[in-house]
Amino acid sequence: MKSRFIAAMDLLQEEASRGDLTLRHVFDILGEEGHAMLILFLCLPFMQPIPIPGLSTPLGFLIAVVAFFLYRDRPPWLPNKFESLKISSEVILKVSEQAERIWGYASQVVTERYVFFHDQHFFRVANLIVVVVNAFLLSLPLPIPFSNTVPVVAIILNAIGHMEKDGMFILFSYLWCLIVASFFATLTAGAIHFL
Repeated sequence: MKSRFIAAMDLLQEEASRGDLTLRHVFDILGEEGHAMLILFLCLPFMQPIPIPGLSTPLGFLIAVVAFFLYRDRPPWLPNKFESLKISSEVILKVSEQAERIWGYASQVVTERYVFFHDQHFFRVANLIVVVVNAFLLSLPLPIPFSNTVPVVAIILNAIGHMEKDGMFILFSYLWCLIVASFFATLTAGAIHFL
């Protein structure tokens, strides 16, 4: 049986084959309960070492907003100024194909386990903090290789863990935050040294 995630990616590809899509259309395809799916989709353009100018700030903001509504168990909300934002069909096809490849690898190891990382209030707050803090770091317009990729890995691990109630992936997202902290501490120290 095809997973909801793969079915959603296939539908996105089908719609994108007809032309560009608005961000509202993408939200509608992924569904009101597809918060983690939506977060994962918004993260995938940053799975490359070179930062994408002009994209990290708005998408970082949207990831944080979707994470908040996920925490509140509310349908994702999209600010009016973003609803008509067009995403090229080429970008959607490329990102959805990349998503399917990542999901193909993840689905071999992901399973429902340690669900308290998903269900308990303390960890739901911790998961919100992980996503929002890393979304903020992602949104910083830094022209430095891997400055988008490093924080986005933590968000992707957390989103996959949430989608499948896999506490191991959520735990990995916590551990990855140590790498994020080390990476940005090194950048800060380097900046201070050269000032």
